[in-house]
Amino acid sequence: MEIDGTITFFYYDDLTRATEFYENIMGFEKVIDIKLAKVFRVHGDSHVGLVDGHTGYLKWSESKPVMLSWFSDDIDGWHMHLKEKGVEIEQSPEKQSYLEMRTLLFRDPEGYLLEVMQWLKKPYGQ
Repeated sequence: MEIDGTITFFYYDDLTRATEFYENIMGFEKVIDIKLAKVFRVHGDSHVGLVDGHTGYLKWSESKPVMLSWFSDDIDGWHMHLKEKGVEIEQSPEKQSYLEMRTLLFRDPEGYLLEVMQWLKKPYGQ
């Protein structure tokens, strides 16, 4: 069981403005572009995701909530491992309607939302 990549999601009041910054100022490659979110490759399999803070899983806040996500082909192994360790699961692995993937959600001891994602069909690259 290993982690294959990372997306750190940030939630924005103005998704268009944030997208322009990461694309035009930072120069990151946009690899996913859906109404709900934009994802930019930072390096290799490390990414930053920009989410519409009015419709995403978390909502925009001045305190800047963060959801840290990892890729793994063994989402069910992670689910079992976390349950065995007594971690409360917020969402068991489930297929998402907006991209070909399954997601598992849980929180760390301080309440930060963490996610393991399994691509069923990776929307970019190999």
